[in-house]
Amino acid sequence: MTVMGIIGCRVFEDEIVHVLSNDPEVERIYLVKDDENIGLLHKLEVKGLKPVVLPVHEIRACLEQSDEFSVIVQLQEIGLHMNSSRLKSKTYTNLNLISRFADGILLFYGLCGHAFSRMQKDFAHTGCSLQLLQDRSAGGPAQPLADCIAAALGGSSRYREILKNHSDTFFLTPMWAANWKNAFGVNEKSPGGFEFTPENLRELGYRKVARVDTGLSYEPDFEKKIEEFALDFGFEIIELKGSTEIAQKSYSLMQSMLLRPHLQPENILFKKNFQGFST
Repeated sequence: MTVMGIIGCRVFEDEIVHVLSNDPEVERIYLVKDDENIGLLHKLEVKGLKPVVLPVHEIRACLEQSDEFSVIVQLQEIGLHMNSSRLKSKTYTNLNLISRFADGILLFYGLCGHAFSRMQKDFAHTGCSLQLLQDRSAGGPAQPLADCIAAALGGSSRYREILKNHSDTFFLTPMWAANWKNAFGVNEKSPGGFEFTPENLRELGYRKVARVDTGLSYEPDFEKKIEEFALDFGFEIIELKGSTEIAQKSYSLMQSMLLRPHLQPENILFKKNFQGFST
């Protein structure tokens, strides 16, 4: 029995559908019974997959009777990154549960304000391999990504280059476009007192919204939702080409490490670079 865990932000819902639906080696997909996984379940079913949806303890019992390569997924709400302590607490709770029976866990997250800076140390006793999404865009050893937008644009270096010319731009992927009102608490004040309003975004220097096309079409009405956002905020729309490359490569590397357990030097370098962010 080999078990791969995925814990991720719902903003990566489409990328997770993409990697799972294109993986010929995964024999069983389990989704933790949770409201955050409902959208993922529907999209996987549209792709013809039949995930098993159960509470965590029942999934564990099923796995103990199986010799298949299985993937278990728990998604977390969009917007947790706005409160790093809450993000860390929620993620650690799920890591504690899933690391008990998974051989490795891939987190569909970037560094997100260093919420995961001590994760490797804090879970070293489990023997479960943990990885964030990995960025190889600079051509050197893998590095952790800053955030989900860097992942959608193909890496941190491309993100930095785009920001040089588009520092006044607010970036939206399909899942962000579908969920921005809830994620940013529109018409509500955040704990820091910030209200997500056209006036406040303009005060921060935003004048445009970027439609980041990752090539995935699981989320309907992407263009319409971008147009609504631009109209609400008085922003100009620009188009940017995105990618699923980082999600696919990160998933494939974790899977290969679990099914063909011989760590390559680049994976060791990634772990050292990741641990370098520890405090």
